[in-house]
Amino acid sequence: MHLGPTLERDVQRRSAVRYKLRLPVIFHWNDGIERTSGGFTSDVALDGALILCSTCPTVGSEVRIEVLIPSPNHSHEELRIECVGRVSRAVTLPGFSAFGVQGMFDDDHLTRLGFS
Repeated sequence: MHLGPTLERDVQRRSAVRYKLRLPVIFHWNDGIERTSGGFTSDVALDGALILCSTCPTVGSEVRIEVLIPSPNHSHEELRIECVGRVSRAVTLPGFSAFGVQGMFDDDHLTRLGFS
């Protein structure tokens, strides 16, 4: 998917190693109303992520994202890692929207989810 020259250039300038991962994400923000939406990561790093979605929070908004990581061994367990950060950029192009969030992913925000 082509993100446009400005967004691709911003992604390339990152100091943290980015991983091209397409993982489901749920995100929450408040713009006067509590909002929740979903999308997929385009890339992820320890200091943030690029989220592909249909609705973007505005630049500067505080956002809490939950990235769902399926178990690699196909067990009934998945991981959820959360990050609270700020929307650093947003772009809307025909057919999709995306936003970048700056915030830290760490082990303190990692949860194992078991399903029966």
